[in-house]
Amino acid sequence: MKKPVNLIIDTFEWIFDKRDWKMLLRSIPANVVALFVVSTVTMNLAANKIVWSGLKIGENYFLSVTGGLFLSWAVFLIMDMVTKTFGAKAAIKLTFFGAFVNAIAIVFLGIIASVPSDYPFPGASASFDTVFGFTGNGVQPWQILISSTIAYVISGLVNAVVNVLIGRLFVKNPDGKIAFITRSYISTMIGQFVDNFIFTALAFVCFAHFYGLFTVVGMALIGAVAELFFEIIFSPVAYKKCKKWQQEGVGFDYYEYCKKMELIKDPSRFEYGRK
Repeated sequence: MKKPVNLIIDTFEWIFDKRDWKMLLRSIPANVVALFVVSTVTMNLAANKIVWSGLKIGENYFLSVTGGLFLSWAVFLIMDMVTKTFGAKAAIKLTFFGAFVNAIAIVFLGIIASVPSDYPFPGASASFDTVFGFTGNGVQPWQILISSTIAYVISGLVNAVVNVLIGRLFVKNPDGKIAFITRSYISTMIGQFVDNFIFTALAFVCFAHFYGLFTVVGMALIGAVAELFFEIIFSPVAYKKCKKWQQEGVGFDYYEYCKKMELIKDPSRFEYGRK
């Protein structure tokens, strides 16, 4: 059993391991990374808009849905694919990468919004501010950034850890389709509930004071169920893609590097054969 200090040191070494980062980002197919980043940034911008509310209890709505719901399932599905192919630590690092890129996008949009402009037509600057939420009304993008980043990172950690723990139950056939979809469904349901709950509590209670506890719980529940629905539809496709990566040896060098560096085998990851 490692001492807490040594565990913290090992964790920081793993997080800032440049070789690990380079190999990981080279190993994950570029189109998957691109989809992950675009979905993350768009999801967090879209979360600024509440697209539906219903089931009123007293003066407050119990159920509400933000625009981020339409893409958040894709982010979690990709994390499940990365967990299965490259391991839980790789999925956690991809979460950090997504949060970093999202922060850069919001900062640059904020800088652009701060520059007044009447080109190409009067009011163009105000139109830009309205589209991206940089107005004096509602939750501001920097508040969304703080809320979404905290929720995104914590839920990403929860998703990866739960995925691994569920995977340990499938001893006989850990690489089977049933094992993959069971891990994906349960980890997504729990991870998405955590993500929705933390985000809603921070963005619409702490910052905007729009909702109460019942609405926060309702939004977290309806978001988790809706995102699980998309997961059920697309997880068979994701599993086939993971199997194809395994057959083609995608990420094999990173797999070998992880085997040398890790102290305990990651049961969530595919077992590659020698190519």
